[in-house]
Order: sequence, then structure tokens, then C-alpha cells
Amino acid sequence: MDLLKEKGSVAKISVRELCDRAELNRSTFYAHYNEPKDLLYEIETELLDATEEHLKKIGEENDAGAHKYILSFLQYIRQNDKQFRTLLIDCADPDFRSRFMQQSIIQFVNNLKIELPKELEQYIFSYILNGSTGIIIQWIRSDYAVNENEIVNLLFSINQSSLVNLDLI
Repeated sequence: MDLLKEKGSVAKISVRELCDRAELNRSTFYAHYNEPKDLLYEIETELLDATEEHLKKIGEENDAGAHKYILSFLQYIRQNDKQFRTLLIDCADPDFRSRFMQQSIIQFVNNLKIELPKELEQYIFSYILNGSTGIIIQWIRSDYAVNENEIVNLLFSINQSSLVNLDLI
């Protein structure tokens, strides 16, 4: 993660640099990966899988309302700051950002159990996904200058007012 943060892109990391930093033989690296991008994809997938598991656990709690769900999600991001900051901001990998939005935010929207008109669903999801992810990224960039509860309220306020104006809730 440190090397990725320093370089800003996996494309700028050589296998030699990676192995030197990890004190690993290049043959060991090549036994598992073809290139640094493969390792990055594995790291991203592990983080997304752990995030999904965390969100499922929260979603399964009977008393977990939407506010608690988002609050727990934001706390999870903050607890895993180094990984999220590096992957969402420092190297700004568009593939990871897209996978993060799809997996995390859609799961949240699904837990709200809002019925959306099928013909508008993809547009509404896109709006909620991009806007919510933008707020979360700005929150990370600001070094969490605003507390989690305020961010939860902001996300709800913006997204609810949008849905109310569409007469969807």
C-alpha cells in the first residue's frame, strides 16, 4: 500500500521495486502473479469482500436501521483508512472505485427496500452511487473533519430529498 501511495499508480510500480519493498524473491512473486496489477486486484478484492461481509452482518441485524447501517459503514471505512484512502484517492483506481460503488452503495440501497420504477432505476442508482461516493471520498480527503453522524445525516438528506421530489418515498 505504501509503494502504491508513493507512486500513485500500479502502472508505475515495477516487480523489482515491489519485491525489494516486500523483501520477496521475484520468482516467488511470479509464482503467484503475472504483474503488479494482479496483486493490486487481489488486494482490492479482499478489501471489497471484507466490506461486503461487514455490510451483510450489519444488514442482518434486526434492529439495524438505515442510519445505523450507514454509520457502521462509515466507521468501517475510517477504521480501514489506509486501504480506502490509497485505493479511492491516492491512486484513484477507477476500476476499484466502480467496484466499491456497485458493491457497497447498491447493497445499502437494497437494504432500504425502496421500490424504484424499472425504467428509471439505473439513473437513480447512478445518481445515488456517484453522489454518495463523492461525499465519502471528500470526507476521507478532509481527514474526517466532519463526524460520521453528520455525514450520515447529509447522505440521507440529499438522497431522501431527491427521492421525495420524485415521489418515490
